[in-house]
This record gives sequence, structure tokens and C-alpha cells, in this order.
Amino acid sequence: MPTAVNLTTTYAGAVAGEYLSAAFLSNESLQHITVKTQVPNKLKIRRIQDDGTTFTEPACTFNPGGTVTFDERTLQLVDLSYPRELCKITFLPDWEALAAQNGNINSVSEALVMTMMGKIAQINETMLWTGTASASSYAGLITQIDADNTVNFVSSPLAIVNGSTATTNANILVALRNLIDECPLAIKSAAEAPIIYMSYNCWEAYLTAQIAAGNGWYATAGPEVPKLYMGRFQIAVCPGMPANTMIMAQKSNLWFGTNELSDWNNIQVIDMEPVNLDKTVRFNATFFAGTNYGFGNEIAAYGPGLS
Repeated sequence: MPTAVNLTTTYAGAVAGEYLSAAFLSNESLQHITVKTQVPNKLKIRRIQDDGTTFTEPACTFNPGGTVTFDERTLQLVDLSYPRELCKITFLPDWEALAAQNGNINSVSEALVMTMMGKIAQINETMLWTGTASASSYAGLITQIDADNTVNFVSSPLAIVNGSTATTNANILVALRNLIDECPLAIKSAAEAPIIYMSYNCWEAYLTAQIAAGNGWYATAGPEVPKLYMGRFQIAVCPGMPANTMIMAQKSNLWFGTNELSDWNNIQVIDMEPVNLDKTVRFNATFFAGTNYGFGNEIAAYGPGLS
């Protein structure tokens, strides 16, 4: 059965432009985490931890101490697809009437391809953080972090400021301070500085707070101003993160896995009429994806509902 098409037009004369697709969230978060490609199905990430906190006094005999732990985490890919189908007959009353009569809906196809690419990016941006494991989704980073009791969670987020359940310009700076306090010193002082990942409403509250504090230049000078907190920690604004949520972690500790990055920009289009005489055009994108992270105890997390 072809994809349902809502065709609403007020056509009068020649079409006065190209098809326009809606604005989509871009998959911005992928710019700020570690992307692992060429993952066949599962990627085993080996970890090594040493619990040492002091030195051992010299002795004539070898005297080893401490505990070294070897383990691994698994980055599991999920096979995903995004299929659509259009019936040429649908477009006979529309702008494409003459082309559709001749079996050609190329302009519609091109518009749908661009729309699908944007929609795929939007869906993945959200799934990257809050997806749940299923046949058509992979478990997102926030989903996994929330279930990990080794993560450094800010206790009673927001309520410790003013009892609010929303992040505002009145509490965002305190919320950020609480997040940073929960981040382990070894991570904050590491050569690879951790990144503060925040939802879009947290970012807007942060900009408003900066203006209120007299730092309007920070919010109005444009994209050339680096997104930094305290001049050290980069802020990554992630549209797919749930509202009022922030995490702090090193980029190398958060992973997104896939097979070929090019798959995310490849949509197959097949006109079925020459194949089986169906007056349809099929579209499909297929790709593999999954997320995971290295060490939960090296992540700080803040947000309502996060345990």
C-alpha cells in the first residue's frame, strides 16, 4: 500500500516555485561525540582500570598491590530503514498532472528525497539520546545513562534551586554549577576537557542569564563567539536531548556507531512501472546505528527523572 499522501493545493496557473520541505532538526549532536564507523554488528570496547591511589614503599622483594580490572562494553548496531512509496495517480490533479500522465514525477521525487534526508537526521538526533532498544530503534545515550548507577547524578535536580521543574534563566547557572560539581576532578582536569551537553531550552536559558548578568555580547555577537563555560568547558547544544537535561563527559567517552556514514545520505529510488506495471515510485534508506559509552563513573548527569 503506498504511503498516505495529504495533497492540498490551490493551484491556479503555473507553479511558482520549487517544492519546499519543512525545517528539520539537524543531527548536530554527532559533531560532538565519537563516531565509530565500519562496525560490522557488534563492537567490543575493551577497558582497563587500576584502583591505585598511593605508592608502595620499597622492598627487597617484589611487592605488587592494588587491583587491575579488565572488562568490555558492547556497541550493538540495529538495522534500520525508512521506506516510502508514492502513487503517480495521486498527482494527476496537481501541478505535476502533465508529467504524471507521462509517468514522470521526478520533481516530486526529488523533493521527497530531500525531505526524507532531513527527517532521517531529525529522528536520529532524538534517538541518539532517548531511543529505546527495539526492532526499529536503538537505545540512546540518556536512556542508558539513566539506568547506570555508576553515573554521577545531580541529586534532586532543579528542586534544590527553587522547586521548579523547568530550567529557567533564574536557575540555569546554579544548575550548571551543580553539574560541574558532580563531574569527577580527574575528568575536569584531564588533558581532554569534558564537554557540557545541554538541551536547547537549557541553552536558551543560559543565554538569557548571560544577558541578565550584563554579558549581552556573549548572546548577541553571533556564532563566532565560542560556546564556553568558565572559559574552559565547551558547551554542545543538542536539539535531540530531552528538555531540562544536561550531561558532562569527554567526547571520547560517548560513542555513536554505524557501518558506512554515506548510508545516511543515500536514498534508493525505484520506479516500479517498468518492473511490474505498478504506477508507484518506491523510496528507501537503510542504515545501521547504535550508541554506548565507556565509563559511567566519568559522566555527570542532570535532569528531572534522571536517577
